[in-house]
Amino acid sequence: MDDLPKRPPPLTQRVTLRLPADTADAWRHQAKAADITLSDWVRRRVDGGHAVPAVKPRHPRRLRTLTADPVLLRQLAAIGSNLNQIARVLNSVGLTPGDHAELLAELAAIQSELHRLAELPRYASDDQGEEV
Repeated sequence: MDDLPKRPPPLTQRVTLRLPADTADAWRHQAKAADITLSDWVRRRVDGGHAVPAVKPRHPRRLRTLTADPVLLRQLAAIGSNLNQIARVLNSVGLTPGDHAELLAELAAIQSELHRLAELPRYASDDQGEEV
């Protein structure tokens, strides 16, 4: 059992420091060029070969920008506002179990239709999905 590699200690402490903007930008650029996080890059620079790397590897996030019809967005916002008003009123009145079942069926139908609309994402044609 002694042949198992020893796990590095967890990284639980945070240290904050202030830098000039150009230095911070240069450090971020160098970390990105080394394909490591800024934290790992700083630890390597400070501790040399004794630096403890972060447990999870760095995976760049891929963001995409959705484009949507402004008219559709306004209509969806109006639907959401109406649903909030309906919910507020329903919470203030006494309902029978039958009323609850009927309302839940109606809400499920509305939810199903909204999910159908949400399944139609449209991305900008020039979008490469890169973080900005």
